[in-house]
Amino acid sequence: MSLQNNLKKQIVYNPAQMVAILAPQIVKMLIWGRGTGKSTVLAYFMAMMVKYMPRATFILVGNTYSQILSNTLKSTKAGLEILGFYENIDYVVGTRAGKKMGFKLPFETPDKWENMIHWSNGTVFQLVSLDNANSGRGINSSGFISDETALQDEDKLAISVKNTNRSIPKEVIWKNNPFLFSETYVTSMPITKKGNWVLKYEDLCRQDPKKYFYQKATAKSNQENLRPDYFEYMKQSYSNELIYNAEMLNIQPKEITDGFYPQLNPDIHYYTDRDNAYLETIPLTDLDDRHFDCRQDRDLVRTSPLIVTMDFGASINCLTVSQLQGEVYRVVNCFFVKTPKILDAVILEKFLPYYKHYPTKTIKYYYDRTGNSKVANSKETFAQQAANLFRSGGWKVHMMTVGKNPDYMPKFRLINVMLKDDGRKGLPRIRINEENCKDLIVSMEHAEILDTPGGLKKDKRSETRKTVEQEHATHFSDTFDYPLFALFWETFVMSSRSSDSLPNSTL
Repeated sequence: MSLQNNLKKQIVYNPAQMVAILAPQIVKMLIWGRGTGKSTVLAYFMAMMVKYMPRATFILVGNTYSQILSNTLKSTKAGLEILGFYENIDYVVGTRAGKKMGFKLPFETPDKWENMIHWSNGTVFQLVSLDNANSGRGINSSGFISDETALQDEDKLAISVKNTNRSIPKEVIWKNNPFLFSETYVTSMPITKKGNWVLKYEDLCRQDPKKYFYQKATAKSNQENLRPDYFEYMKQSYSNELIYNAEMLNIQPKEITDGFYPQLNPDIHYYTDRDNAYLETIPLTDLDDRHFDCRQDRDLVRTSPLIVTMDFGASINCLTVSQLQGEVYRVVNCFFVKTPKILDAVILEKFLPYYKHYPTKTIKYYYDRTGNSKVANSKETFAQQAANLFRSGGWKVHMMTVGKNPDYMPKFRLINVMLKDDGRKGLPRIRINEENCKDLIVSMEHAEILDTPGGLKKDKRSETRKTVEQEHATHFSDTFDYPLFALFWETFVMSSRSSDSLPNSTL
C-alpha cells in the first residue's frame, strides 16, 4: 500500500486528538492522561511530517535510549499500525534495507542507519536520547517529536534537539509548510519535581498563542474507544488518589514542601547513566525485554557487592539496590510486587533476572526488623526466606540488620545532612538513578512528616490508606533509610561531636 493510500484510511479521532490535529501552532505541548490516545496522535504527527516533507530529517526524542527502545519505539509502531502503516512495507527501522527496497534517500543521507526510521518517500526520523550528549550532534533537522516529555531534562533537550531544528532545503514543496520547524511534545502530567518545567508552556501559550498550543486532556475524550467503566476500573487499579489524579485526570500533584526529605534536590541527587554502547548493539528489530537488564547500567562497580534492602508487607514487597562507591552512595535500582504475588516474586521474577549477568554475586542484605518475623506455616523468618532465595540464584548473602529499628528523628537528621551534599567528613554524597528508581523517587518526594510530642516522625499513614498505591507510599522510602542509618550514623555522631555542634544544628 502506498503512503498516499495509507493516508486516506478512515480513522475516527477523539475530540482531544482532533483539537490537537487542527491546532495551527508550530509548538504543541500535549499533556494527556492515560487512555487519551497519545500513541495514536504521535503516530499521526509523524505520518503528516512524512507526507508534507519528503526526504526531510526529523528527530524522535526520548529521555534515554533505553526508554526509546523499550517504550517509545514500540508504542509508535503500534500507533502507526492503527493508521495503516506497517514496518518493512512503509518504513524500516535500524537498517539500510530501505534502499534495497527502492526507498528514496533523505537530502542528508546518514552515515549510520542503526538509529533511523526510514520512510519510503525518503523522510527519516533519527532516534535521539538525552542521556547521550552526542546522539543529536551533527544533525540538521527540520522538526521533532518528544515522547514522555516530563521525564526529560529541559536544558539537555535544548542543547541536543532544539539546536538542530534549523534545516531549510530550497525545494518549493516545503514553503509555507505547517510542519517545518514543528515541535510536538506528548506527555502525561509530571508526578515528580523534575518534570514540572512542561507546565510553563501554559504561560507561553497565553503570551504567544500564535506560536504555542497547550492542551490538557483526559481519557474522557476517548470514551468511545474504552470500556464503559474505564475510570472506575483505573481508580481501583491505582488505589492512589495522588497518582490517579495526575496520570488519569491531569491534576498536578501537591508539592510537599515540609516533607521527610526536605533536602532532596532533583538537580543534585538524580542522574541517569545508561551504557548506550551496549544498548546500540541491540537490533531495533529485536527489542525483547530480555535485553534490558543490568548490562544497560553503567553506574555499577561490577567488582563490588550490591547493597540490597527489603521492606515486607501484606500488600507489597519492595526491594532497593544500592552500592557504596568510595565517596558516593548510589541508589541504582528498585523493584516491587503487590498482592496476590508474594515475597518470592520480587526476587525470582525481578531481581535475579535483572542481575543475572552481574559478575560479583555478593549481597549485603538490610531489611526492616519485621523481617525477623516468621512466615506463616514456616520455620523461617521473612528475611531468612528472602536470603535463601538469593542463595538459590547463586548469590552469597551477608545479613546486615541487627538490633531494633532506629527512631525517625535520628534518621531524619542523618539523611538530610547527607542530602545537603556539603562534604561532611566520612559521609558520602547520595545519588539516585532516576531511570531505574522512579517509584522510590515518588515515594520520597511525597513522604510527609508529622510533628509529634515525641519529635518529628515520617507520616506512615499512606501505608494503611486504601486510596494510596503502595509503591508510592512510604514503603520504598524506608528501604532508602535502612542501610544509610546502619552504615553512617556512628560516623555522623562522631563528626558532629568533633565539630562541637549538635547533629541537628546543620538542618
